[in-house]
Amino acid sequence: MSRVGKEPIIIPENVKVSIHKNKVIVTGIKGTLEHILNDGISAKLIDNTIVVTRISDEKKYKSLHGLNRSLINNMVIGVSKGYLKKLMIIGTGYKAVVKGKWLVLSLGFSHDIYFEIPEGIDVSLEKIGRAEASVIPGLQVVIDLSSYDKELLGSVSAAIRGIRPPEPYKGKGIRYAEEHVRKKAGKIAGGVTG
Repeated sequence: MSRVGKEPIIIPENVKVSIHKNKVIVTGIKGTLEHILNDGISAKLIDNTIVVTRISDEKKYKSLHGLNRSLINNMVIGVSKGYLKKLMIIGTGYKAVVKGKWLVLSLGFSHDIYFEIPEGIDVSLEKIGRAEASVIPGLQVVIDLSSYDKELLGSVSAAIRGIRPPEPYKGKGIRYAEEHVRKKAGKIAGGVTG
């Protein structure tokens, strides 16, 4: 069996799960998510756990087994605890402001970027003190994105990062909090004349 797929998913007390044929609906304090299982994959409620099974040991069913189990587990964690992503804006004069359903970014372009915040995503901004700014030079703002939907959160944070990805010379741009940017040396003054 798949090492990931065979693990049962434990349902927390504040989460309700219902399974109708190939549709799994998970409801918790944060919201409701649903997932349609792939062909050949099934899920059953046994006591206080969800067990995901497959019809055969063919390669395609083995890979889908672990995938579907992980997606359902992410849904259970999302509706009970939620997920958080942090994005750091690094660069002198770079700013971010939340105006209603818009995240307004000033990133050195000739105009501000208006990014529409989708439903299900909460955005907050952290002010940077001198201690954090001394550790990461040029750090201006930290954007906290939170949601109960892990897939939506990942795509929104990637879209925001894609507006101004970190450049390799000074590291200016938007990056994930856990991301390490390898810097290039740049041009060296002087050199060989010929």
